[in-house]
Amino acid sequence: MKSKTQKRKNPLLIGLTAGSVVFILVMIVGFLLTSGQQKKPALTQRQAAAIEQQTDTDFQIKALRLSALDQIDLGHNETAVKILTQAVKIAPDESENYYYRAVAYSNLGEYEKALADFQAAAEKNPHWALPLAGRGSVNVAQGNLDAAIEDFGEAIYLEPDQGDLYSNRGQIYHQLGKLTQARDDYNMAVELNPDSIAARFNRAVLLYALGKNEEAVFDLTYAIKIDPNHAPLYFNRGIILADMGRTEDARADLEHFISISNNSEWIKLAEESLAELK
Repeated sequence: MKSKTQKRKNPLLIGLTAGSVVFILVMIVGFLLTSGQQKKPALTQRQAAAIEQQTDTDFQIKALRLSALDQIDLGHNETAVKILTQAVKIAPDESENYYYRAVAYSNLGEYEKALADFQAAAEKNPHWALPLAGRGSVNVAQGNLDAAIEDFGEAIYLEPDQGDLYSNRGQIYHQLGKLTQARDDYNMAVELNPDSIAARFNRAVLLYALGKNEEAVFDLTYAIKIDPNHAPLYFNRGIILADMGRTEDARADLEHFISISNNSEWIKLAEESLAELK
């Protein structure tokens, strides 16, 4: 390790690696518009019973799904899989059941089962982007980066206004060394969602790799204003500021990182960087 941080070429930044593309648990809800003006014929007893039974089934499915999501949030993914398997048996054509079970399988590291469920969810609802993004995330975790690029491309085609999709694909391009494509995706992610911590963070890492330190610091500073308690932002900005020769500012960031971080590995790196600044 060299005696001065300023002389290090491209010191290590906290970044996102091949297994770290995250799933975003959201539900896309559509609204069916019906005419309240049209007079409807009276229902037969059989029709009324069928509607009541369907309503009970829908309620049961929603209850199971909500219970499973609670279990995923608590880290009880095996329990979530069991609940969602029950939901799949009751409603085998509902894509959400496969999607959330795939998320649980992914959390358990059972990637082949996750891929199968993400694929099933995509087939059940071909207009829903999240199963494709989920499939891409699993491909990233397995190191299949080219396949992941295709998956996120399909997802972006369906939801071109979702900045997180561009940010995730940008990470993959970055890992593949395709820096121009990565920067284009990060730029689009920031344009669509200027307050995205992930997009600002990842673009800053890329900008630093490209030697654009001032721009990288700008992105990290912007992100810190949004979330001043996000520790990795201070570490990265501190390292870049040190590389720029702004020793006092770098020291302040690294010391603040140490005070709020709970990652012992990165705290040790910050302490080593601080020692080099003295």
